[in-house]
Amino acid sequence: MATTSTPESSHPAAPRLPLRRLSRWWSPESLTGVLRMVSRRLWSHLGLMLAIAVGFVVAIGLTVSIPVYAEAVGYRILRDELAQGEAGSKRPPFAFMFRYLGSQTGVISWRDYAPLDEYMRTQLAERLGLPITTEVRYVATDKAPLMPPSGIGKPLIFVNTAFATDFEQHVEIVDGAFPQPAAADGPIDVLISEDLSGRLGFQVGEEYLILGPQEQRVEQSYPIRIAGVWRVRDPRSDYWFYDPITLYDTLFVPEESFRERLTAINPQSIYVATWYAIADGSGVRSSDVADVRARISRVATDITTILPGSRIDISPAQALAEHQRQVQRLTLILTIFSVPVLGLIAYFILLVAGLVVQRQSNEIAVLRSRGASRWQVLGIYLIEGVLLGIVALALGVGLGQGAGLLMTWTRSFLEVQPGELLPIELTPDAWQRAWQMLALMVAASLVPAFGVARYTIVSFKSERARATRKPFWQRMYLDVLLLLPVYYGYTLLEQRGTVAFLGAADDPFGNPLLLLAPTLYIFTLALVATRLFPLAMSALEWLARHVSGVAVVTALRYLARTPGAYTGPVLLLTLTLSLATFTASMAQTLDRHLLDQVYYEHGSDIRLYDLGQSGGFSGPMAGMQPQQPQPSDGMSEARFMFLPITDYLTLPGVKAATRVSVSQVEINLANRAIPARFIGVDRVDLTSVIHWRDDYAGESLGALMNRLADDPSAVLVNSSFAAQHRLRPGDRFEVVMNDLDRRVRVPVIVAGYVNLFPTMYPGDGPFLIGNLDYAFDTQGGQYPYDVWLRLAPDADRRALDEGLRELGLRTFERGFAPATIIAEHARPERQGFYGLLSVGFIASAFLTVLGFLFYSALSFQRRFVELGMLRAIGLSTRQLGALLAWEQALIIGAGMIGGTLIGVTASQLFIPFLQVRRGNAQIPPFIVQTAWEQITIIYIVFGAMLIAAVLITMTLLRRMRLFQAVKLGEAI
Repeated sequence: MATTSTPESSHPAAPRLPLRRLSRWWSPESLTGVLRMVSRRLWSHLGLMLAIAVGFVVAIGLTVSIPVYAEAVGYRILRDELAQGEAGSKRPPFAFMFRYLGSQTGVISWRDYAPLDEYMRTQLAERLGLPITTEVRYVATDKAPLMPPSGIGKPLIFVNTAFATDFEQHVEIVDGAFPQPAAADGPIDVLISEDLSGRLGFQVGEEYLILGPQEQRVEQSYPIRIAGVWRVRDPRSDYWFYDPITLYDTLFVPEESFRERLTAINPQSIYVATWYAIADGSGVRSSDVADVRARISRVATDITTILPGSRIDISPAQALAEHQRQVQRLTLILTIFSVPVLGLIAYFILLVAGLVVQRQSNEIAVLRSRGASRWQVLGIYLIEGVLLGIVALALGVGLGQGAGLLMTWTRSFLEVQPGELLPIELTPDAWQRAWQMLALMVAASLVPAFGVARYTIVSFKSERARATRKPFWQRMYLDVLLLLPVYYGYTLLEQRGTVAFLGAADDPFGNPLLLLAPTLYIFTLALVATRLFPLAMSALEWLARHVSGVAVVTALRYLARTPGAYTGPVLLLTLTLSLATFTASMAQTLDRHLLDQVYYEHGSDIRLYDLGQSGGFSGPMAGMQPQQPQPSDGMSEARFMFLPITDYLTLPGVKAATRVSVSQVEINLANRAIPARFIGVDRVDLTSVIHWRDDYAGESLGALMNRLADDPSAVLVNSSFAAQHRLRPGDRFEVVMNDLDRRVRVPVIVAGYVNLFPTMYPGDGPFLIGNLDYAFDTQGGQYPYDVWLRLAPDADRRALDEGLRELGLRTFERGFAPATIIAEHARPERQGFYGLLSVGFIASAFLTVLGFLFYSALSFQRRFVELGMLRAIGLSTRQLGALLAWEQALIIGAGMIGGTLIGVTASQLFIPFLQVRRGNAQIPPFIVQTAWEQITIIYIVFGAMLIAAVLITMTLLRRMRLFQAVKLGEAI
């Protein structure tokens, strides 16, 4: 077929030629051929195509896991919030309570009540759009006096008469029987509570009279007979619309008795009408919130129209709105947090797609030379990407659901504890994000093909001759230019001292820009390290020239001279290890800081306040406002009695206990009275209980306690106060104590310094640490103090509380550190952040290993002719194996060294800025932790990867046929 035209005809036909070619290319007959060609291309490069598909799957899975996790934990938050009923009582999720209260709009008749009751029974589920699992109707009269049968005398009690549907199924009859519907005349059978029966001595069979309203006292009074006594069968049952305790003075009758008999006696008898319904909201997701809230609003309008004065007292409307906001916020935060890992996955896809295109570059050049346009070539790759994407989409959404489930079980970085199975479902938002990520990854896979598709066979051969030139970003010095924003970002952080100014000042896990500066730093330095790699190889090659053997020198020389051949794997390895090092170190630092922060606030596992046995003392803080000294002839008798501290050791789960007292005192220095706090401690027991860090003081805790042992009056002074007043060891001064309502001047001597002490914050003022027994002795007796307990890891809190009750200790809890830590670990932001980091860590490590192994195998095939020539001029198979092994070891080693250095420096530079102000959050200060354990895991993985790469290379070398390599020449 001719592909040229005359000059006269080429000019007018030029605009129509691409369209004509395009129509021929994408005709039904041609499309079938294209699909056949695409399927053959996929099959011929099956391994690489599967690698790209794996990248698609991981990217989609990571993207889908975020809305799936956010929806699951959002449902947990919604359920817990909806479970909080009136006065803190627990209610099932999606509980509704509709009420009419006569106290606000007056009593009503059964005729007024019936239409709304009919609506509730027949239309409520449909109007709400939710299935109703439990429905209770409760109707009661106003309180009325209960009188003896004669009606003479004082009221015994004021009671309601009421009915509740299915009441008999949720109570036990402890005496008598359930009342029967009332006859037209005679007393009405009622059911009374066991509590009421016990209080007033009511017996089954007794008759009483309930008086009517004052204006119709005689006409609307009615007799009752006690038919039975009831007791709650299960007070935690979802049935209970009110707390059963509040129903002790309610007389229950059958619905027929209320409807037929009571309303006949008093037509306006309904004072309270309650409809309590529990809906099944397990299928409600954040995307349904607007519709559900609209339905609830319509129901509210309906019931007000049917019965003016009725209202919705309990509904999930407000909690649903908060749930939607929480899910949207959490999804946005985690999406931004996932950008570094998604970028790494995208780079993996670019790397593997580049390897595919590199193998097919000669084929592409032939297609272009034979008339295929650039867009037609890209169309072929687009079809390949779409076919792979369809498969990846099906697998990726499943992987995303699994990752979302693991994130709900995440306790810390790479620490998963299986727990509650929350609903893990694919929401419309998850599907939308899956399609968007698939489109993005398919577009990324087309980038290498877009660059190569411009070559014809002639231009391709010309470009191949310059294959050793540097990548584009190195030629344009983009890595060097990126150093400017990195420097600016770090300078800004250094001036501000925290990332809080970027948003969410009170919570690092709520700051979506948390990883912005360190990620840019890591990416930029990884590019710079890749630029410096050939220089390092050149230097090593110069040093290795005198080493016997050609394998090392040849490997170094090749790496130094062909930067474009290894830039991809070096950059991938460096980015993976540096990001893993930084994220693991950040997670470990934040975890450690959480423990330090909580235990600094509480001092130990649990802090109790021991009140002792007192005869009128107002508390140990009575000395907050120093009083004038009162005359006394001598020491008063002990005002408090305490059990020995050793009794606390008998409690289940307690490993150690110590006494700690914090008192308000005055320090007399240079004729000045300085308010301060005196911390009295048991120096022997304190070391085994307190949570202590070495930076709290310049000496060890044991050495500080030994200083207190030298002299009973010895005190440790906080270092800032000592520096301000130039206090030195051995200096003496007096402290005014007032813990027993009497001012006592107590001499003390400075024995040492401390920077920080648990429970003491800079805003509390200066503090002294001294011997508690010395404070007792100088003031004439003991006074209430705190008891700090160290618990065993498996301690049971309920058993501990029961032990305290059995000992008869008068204590109350000031703080319980394990509960605070557990609650913090369960925070959705923290859990999602660590879950995302864990999933990203595993995904990036897996893809890096996969990408490098493919690079090793394809690098061998790409250099098949070169290796054959080296074999032909005399190198043995062993020497060629050593050459390739050295190349791979140098690439992996460079990536490990560069990645570790970049990750560690990023940790040291940027993690301190993650400490944001959250009350007293900067006390204690951050201690940056380097996650060497996780780094070691990566080292082991990379070491195994090197062994696998060497084994693959040796296998390929043994299968290589020398005559094929020499004969093929440049055709390969």
